[in-house]
Amino acid sequence: MNKKAEEKIISVYWFIILVVVAGGVFLMVNVFYGAPYDVRNIEANLLSEQIANCIASEGKVSSNLIDYSQNVWLEEFIDHFTDHCSLNFNPTGEWEKTQYYVEVNFYDAFDIRNLILNMSEGNSNWKPDCELQGKGYDKLVVCSKKEFYAEGLSENIYLIKILTVVRKTEQNVK
Repeated sequence: MNKKAEEKIISVYWFIILVVVAGGVFLMVNVFYGAPYDVRNIEANLLSEQIANCIASEGKVSSNLIDYSQNVWLEEFIDHFTDHCSLNFNPTGEWEKTQYYVEVNFYDAFDIRNLILNMSEGNSNWKPDCELQGKGYDKLVVCSKKEFYAEGLSENIYLIKILTVVRKTEQNVK
């Protein structure tokens, strides 16, 4: 009989369904994108890879670090290895201190107690936090350790250990 009244009732239901669906989509997007991503682990691993590629390639210590013709370590590279590896640890923006620490150690492969060369850069205050484990400590720093072997001076084999530490808790941890 009165088809207009039925259409008005149906349109009210459709409006309610539309509001519920739009509200659900908005809520899901907000929950998904509202939480920060903790990318410190990825950043620490990428930093380790960048350093490893800079100091050694194809199983041999880079000629930037060793002068193979004179059979000596290049002190200029050792003193400024972050510049040579295109790393910038200078704090910018909201931080007063650098949020990174990098340590590269060269050991004799046959006597790993024999430290041959040490290079480090960044804020060394973060290094002890790498040893802390447990529920309360996961928000301090993220550390990445990488080890590999490479041939160097006089065909000596070196064990190279790289430790990278990334803090950046203000941006990544909630």
